[in-house]
Amino acid sequence: MDIYLDNAATSRPAERTLRAAETFVRLFTNKEKSASDVTREMRGYLKDARRNAAKFIHADEDEIALVIGTTHGLGIIANALPLEEGDNVLVCDLEYQASVVCFLPNSRKYGYEIREVKSHDGIITAADFEAAMDEHTKAIMLASVQEVNGYRADVKEIAETAHRHGVYLAIDGVQEAGAMAVDVHETGVDFYTAGGKKWIGNPFGMGFLYVRREVSKKLEPAYYGYFSMKVPEKFPDYVSYLEDPARTPFDDEGIIDDATKFEIMGFTNYVGALGLSEALSVQMEIGTDVIEKKIKTLNKRLLENLAKLGIRAESPYDERHMSSIAAFNFGFPGGSIEKEKELVKYLQERGIFVSLRSSTGTGGIRVSMHYYNTEEEIDCLTDAVGTFLGRDGDHKAVPESEKQEKKQ
Repeated sequence: MDIYLDNAATSRPAERTLRAAETFVRLFTNKEKSASDVTREMRGYLKDARRNAAKFIHADEDEIALVIGTTHGLGIIANALPLEEGDNVLVCDLEYQASVVCFLPNSRKYGYEIREVKSHDGIITAADFEAAMDEHTKAIMLASVQEVNGYRADVKEIAETAHRHGVYLAIDGVQEAGAMAVDVHETGVDFYTAGGKKWIGNPFGMGFLYVRREVSKKLEPAYYGYFSMKVPEKFPDYVSYLEDPARTPFDDEGIIDDATKFEIMGFTNYVGALGLSEALSVQMEIGTDVIEKKIKTLNKRLLENLAKLGIRAESPYDERHMSSIAAFNFGFPGGSIEKEKELVKYLQERGIFVSLRSSTGTGGIRVSMHYYNTEEEIDCLTDAVGTFLGRDGDHKAVPESEKQEKKQ
């Protein structure tokens, strides 16, 4: 038996996506193509990946940049934002460390504050951020789905609050994109970034960064690459321009003024782009709404089964804030997680894979469900949890008298 419920760490890629590596290898083993032909084809991979990413989150293609992963995207955002001494950035206390560390070098260099915003009962709201703002607040960094307890924030409401105060909203969407339907134009966020290896199912080290068009035109990356430069109009592409004897390193036709200026503009992760494009295609063919509905059905079943065991999850029970992640613990007595560790080991020995993730007093056993998981797998998981706790497979607590009889 192999029940994989650890998708929040890394999801299992589709076979179609894995075959992207074969396509890439064939490109380089084809003896009939020149280096220039190969370059042109690989640049096409990037266009395909951007186009699919834009469709996937309901953005425009010129608002998409390709990034190595979520942390890379967050770093680009942190370096592009115009933050100065005395400014502050709001980050809630449920976030993964990447949301903080991306700002650390420049916060120390320029003297701005990374301000902690306290959550309450595993929840963070627009009101919490608004209460923490002052006239020096310039940006909010927020995970749309929290990796520890699966809380899905009211992103649109938070964006409206941020913009009312002239504040940028940057979203870490790595625990949302691929599991939940996303529409960045509808929510009004300024930035949205997600790596590919989690819910999207691209193991080849590439995700995407959305930069709202109006924001992209105001901001600049830390540096440009040669593909950031516009090609003179008389040339059909960059490779053709390289053949021109009149070319010099000081040619300046201007910079491409869209989100791609934030990419690493040189020889990049082309196999990652192939994988990303294919992984996104797989999910769009299934339907992002279909995937979200399936995942929420599994989440509800998990919560119901846990309730029969007398366990209340640390995660949302209302569908609006529910995601693909649910977590529970045994109270962390004295800060101990020994019982949770024992359960993770117990489950893994039985071919059931989950994670142990805790932070800020919440989390615990993290169960993360994807579209390929089943209700039967959820039942097997909670049956095993019940057995671990000394309860029967019907999720009913064993009376103390019966426990004593069994001991005798």
